[in-house]
Amino acid sequence: MASDGEDITVTPAESATDTEEEDIDSPLMQTELHSDEEQLDVEEVPLTAEESEMDELVKQLEDYSPTIPDALTMHILKTAGFCTVDPKILRLVSVSAQKFISDIANDALQHCKTRTTNIQHSSGHSSSKDKKNPKDRKYTLAMEDLVPALADHGITMRKPQYFV
Repeated sequence: MASDGEDITVTPAESATDTEEEDIDSPLMQTELHSDEEQLDVEEVPLTAEESEMDELVKQLEDYSPTIPDALTMHILKTAGFCTVDPKILRLVSVSAQKFISDIANDALQHCKTRTTNIQHSSGHSSSKDKKNPKDRKYTLAMEDLVPALADHGITMRKPQYFV
């Protein structure tokens, strides 16, 4: 130790680590490192049919505004424990939820139509009011139509008992 101000001489054996660091910084080693980086360039692989369809769907979703707003979708996903800010995922979930709801509503409409036609045919008599064009008829969404439509999609719904 040279705590008293003594001069220290460095032998070549002690300075071996210094020369190794200098060798890495030499221009020859830098060109070798750059040549390794150039060899790691990845070639682009053409997209499969599924991937190209997915890219096209994502591009179409950017311009489409679903019935369910993105803010509502983000809130519902956060309460379910899935946090994302990617607008592509939010839009995809919104469109999927919209499709699910419209399928249930369409199934409930079909149940309503079959129920009303069965009631008319079972009663045996039909007045002039009942002979309306089926396209002019207005239907009301009722629980008795919604419950079987939800059951078709795996959702069990029971009407609560009513106490007087």
